[in-house]
Amino acid sequence: MRYRGVLAALALAVLVTAAAALRADSPTTAPALPHSSLQKGTDSSGSTYTNPVAENLPDPFVIYDHGTYYAYGTNAPGEGYRVLTSPDLVHWTDKGFAFRKTDTSWGRENFWAPCVVEKDGSFYLFYSSMGPVPAGHLSHRISVAKASSPLGPFVDLKAPLLDIGKAVIDAQVTLDPDSNKAYLYYALDMSEYTNEHGRKESDLYVVELSPDLMQVVGKPVRCTKPDQSWEGNPSTEDCWNEGPFVFKHKGVWVMMYSARGFFDPNYSLGYATSRSPMGPFVKAKENPILRKTDAVSGPGHNSVVSSPDGRELFCVYHIHHSLKGGAPRDLAIDRMQIIDEPDGSIRLRIIGPTRTPQPLPSGAATAPATQRAAS
Repeated sequence: MRYRGVLAALALAVLVTAAAALRADSPTTAPALPHSSLQKGTDSSGSTYTNPVAENLPDPFVIYDHGTYYAYGTNAPGEGYRVLTSPDLVHWTDKGFAFRKTDTSWGRENFWAPCVVEKDGSFYLFYSSMGPVPAGHLSHRISVAKASSPLGPFVDLKAPLLDIGKAVIDAQVTLDPDSNKAYLYYALDMSEYTNEHGRKESDLYVVELSPDLMQVVGKPVRCTKPDQSWEGNPSTEDCWNEGPFVFKHKGVWVMMYSARGFFDPNYSLGYATSRSPMGPFVKAKENPILRKTDAVSGPGHNSVVSSPDGRELFCVYHIHHSLKGGAPRDLAIDRMQIIDEPDGSIRLRIIGPTRTPQPLPSGAATAPATQRAAS
């Protein structure tokens, strides 16, 4: 996979690979994107887009490979994962299933929050699903599948890959560009389906992976827990830290994550930083950096990718279809900035959430040359 665009946008700091779970009110399986909405993101001139840019793409994870964007999400939770493609982050086409369960698959239902990374010319799908566990019921575990193309078909390599005896979701794998080590970030699942934790909060964890991405190395380490006021009150309500997306920028490890339940209009996005992929992570005081407005409900569970020419960064996230919250959830994109501070720390800024016309991502083929030059 070519991360050319991200490298340029970060001034040669590598942004490698993330991914909150869909819970009680899962949408219907297919198609992931109605044909009527394929072009809904642009205006008649073709020079701007307006969110949402696609429908029914919760927990979006987007990668860029050889001139094409590939988007995965919780869009077929009963069967697997459908993949969408785009040349510009705005015009999306449903390409069908990248991964589909079979009669012999370990995962049987609730295929949530996928993550795809490229390593040595192959593509790896990390995902959570519910399958049989020794306790005699179905529970969420994380698995890994492999394909030679980002379109799939992905075939299970190890299912489950991570089994700590408790339900886990929201897998995201980051490859350290300096050490070539791989790290798996994930969330505990304390949803109504599989609350095996006896707690009312969901924390984020990290564990190292083997070079072939098929083994866990060492023991998981907790990264964050809900402890900022915007994340809810664990003593009176269920609270989540979920949907981690982690990247490395100039020696700083940045963990973007979402908090509160996905169904809540106040579902929002924050971040924490560390000097090590294993933490400790310190949450930003300015959290949340993406939150509801009068026009947008529940923005969160993001990934990050560069524009077609690599000059801009975009936060890719989902929003509620209704301002009342809940499901379904749609795909939105907005510009993101990484601000380098004099003391070596960093700050993130997302210019959103927007629901008004925005310039197309820089380098998009349909954008006028004058707009591309000014971006």
